[in-house]
Amino acid sequence: MTVRVATVLSVRDWEPTLVAYARETAAVRIVLRAFQPRDVEANASDIDVVVAGGDVTWVTPHQLGVWRRLGLTVVGVHARGDQPAASMLELGGAAEVVPDDIAVEGLVQAIRFAAPSTRAAAIERRGSVAAVIGARGAPGITEMACALAVVAGKGHRTVLVDGDLSAPAIAIRLGLAPRPDVSDVADAVRSEGVIDPGAVHSGPGFDVITGSHRENELPLRTPMFVAVVEAAAQTYDKVVVDCGSDRLDPAFFDVFDEVVLVVDGSPTGIVRAAQLTGQWLGPTPTVIVNRVTPATRAETVAAVRRWTGLEPTAVVPHRNRVRRHAAAARRPDRTVCRAMEAV
Repeated sequence: MTVRVATVLSVRDWEPTLVAYARETAAVRIVLRAFQPRDVEANASDIDVVVAGGDVTWVTPHQLGVWRRLGLTVVGVHARGDQPAASMLELGGAAEVVPDDIAVEGLVQAIRFAAPSTRAAAIERRGSVAAVIGARGAPGITEMACALAVVAGKGHRTVLVDGDLSAPAIAIRLGLAPRPDVSDVADAVRSEGVIDPGAVHSGPGFDVITGSHRENELPLRTPMFVAVVEAAAQTYDKVVVDCGSDRLDPAFFDVFDEVVLVVDGSPTGIVRAAQLTGQWLGPTPTVIVNRVTPATRAETVAAVRRWTGLEPTAVVPHRNRVRRHAAAARRPDRTVCRAMEAV
């Protein structure tokens, strides 16, 4: 499905560059170059996405709201370093906000990901979705997510999704090729509303959707990633999402059935986890305490309970072989998998 685009005329290079690129490649279809807001409103039925620059005086949060009420999606473009313009576009509800020096391919990608997809919206969930998160400092989120996928994969059709949009690690951890990746999956979900089997890797007992390591391309924003997870839940019995240490967008909480919080068993790790849980607005997470020495197990569990207010479900002992398995891109060590059986 070709995305129908209206641009708001701009003196900045991004607008004529996008128009020329669209004409040469047919990646998107430019149906209107608007000089006034009424130009867009009069042709709303023929438009999917409006691309507007924050430097245009009449491109305001109110105007973006008018377009959104007409069923249009907005991609906002701002001058590099112009934070007030970027904030204005976000306040107006732009689905994607990008700097004007972005490569034209990246701008087209943002438009395609922002475009509404009626087929994707019609997906009915049937599988369960578990998110694995943690505080900053590498508490072992990816390792726990892989182990949870191993456990779930024993009796259910399972997919592991790399949802760490800023620092994806699943492909490296499992020794998989960087492509296809989540952006390829998103393209299929955008156009067809379902997961493309050709964009999914085979892992050790489960399938894998790897994160994107592409240079000069935007990471997925929340709405498109949520659509990918929902499509995965329509295809698989179990979906495990490695969310990394990024703060979760509240939009994710409508997608996740369960959240697993990985806590590093060190004093610093416990403090960081306490900071995260102190700001937590989602469902009560299941707590896994990682890298705990036998001699300090009791006091570590007590400290986690005291500082986070949550009861640990499982404790993963510190084992050098766990790190060796990870470094060699092997299946997670049985120590970790046994702990995840309690989740």
